[in-house]
Amino acid sequence: MPAGADRLVALMFGKALAPPERLPTAGDGAALSLEDARFGDHRIELRVPRLAVRRGEVLGLAGLEGSGQRLLLRACAGLLRPRRGRVAVGEADLTGRPYQAFLRAGVGYLPADRRREGLIAGLSIEEHVALRAPRPGLLLHPREIRRAAGRAIEAFRIRGRPETPVELLSGGNQQRTQLALLPADLALLLLEHPTRGLDIESARWVWEQLLARCKGGTALLFASSELDELMRYSDRILVFSGGRVSRPVSAAELTQDRLGRMIGGELDEAAPAEHGAEHGAEHGQ
Repeated sequence: MPAGADRLVALMFGKALAPPERLPTAGDGAALSLEDARFGDHRIELRVPRLAVRRGEVLGLAGLEGSGQRLLLRACAGLLRPRRGRVAVGEADLTGRPYQAFLRAGVGYLPADRRREGLIAGLSIEEHVALRAPRPGLLLHPREIRRAAGRAIEAFRIRGRPETPVELLSGGNQQRTQLALLPADLALLLLEHPTRGLDIESARWVWEQLLARCKGGTALLFASSELDELMRYSDRILVFSGGRVSRPVSAAELTQDRLGRMIGGELDEAAPAEHGAEHGAEHGQ
C-alpha cells in the first residue's frame, strides 16, 4: 500500500492496518486435482489439462469478469458438471457427483452475490444457524439455536443480533455471517471476490480468518479483480484472458505490471478456450 494510503488509513482508523502476515502454508498432498477438465456455459468453454492444488495453498484466479473464473469455482464446488475430465478432492474422485457429495468431501463455496446466493433473504442469523444443523432433519431446541447464533456473532464480530434478518446486515457483516456458517474443517474453500464491497478493516479481518484456515490445511481458490489482493495472498495465480487459461504462475515471480499484461492477453503457455474445436496447449502444476 502506498505511503499516502497508509497515512489516510491511519487517520480513518486511528492506526495503520498492516495486512495479515502471510507465511507459506502449502503442505504435502493434493486438496484438489483436475485432469483434462473442460467446463463452460453458453458463451465459453475452457480447458484445464492438469492442475493440482496442495493442502494449505492459496491459488488466485485473475482476469476480467466473465473470463471463466466463476465457471472453474462452480465446477470445483459441484455446482457445474465438467463436460469432460476428472475432478478429485483429496483422494475422492467426485467427477459428475452432486453438490452434496462435494460438501461431504469438505468443500465450501462462498459466492460473490452474498444476498442472492450465499444467504437467504427473510431469514435471521439464528435461522441460518439452524439450517446448518450437522444432520439433516435434526431437531434443535430454540434455546440451543439462539446460543449457537450468539457464539457465532461473538466469534465473528457480526454487528447484529440472533433475530436480525440477514438482508439488514451491512456487506461486511453479511460476509462475516457467511464465514461463520462454514464448517470448521474444510479441505477446500472456494471464494468469489471475498472482500468486494468491504472497508479496509473488514477486508483485513476476512483475510485473517482465511489464512488461519490455510494454516490448518485448507486450500483456498479465490477470484478477485484486485491485483494487489491477488499478489499479496496467493501462492500461485491462474490468469483467465480472452477464453484462455494460463499455467499456474508463482506470485513471487509476478509484478502487478506483468499480471496486468497477462490479463490483457500476454499469457504464458496458455490453454485456449474451445468452441467445438480440438485445440489448446496443456499446462501443468
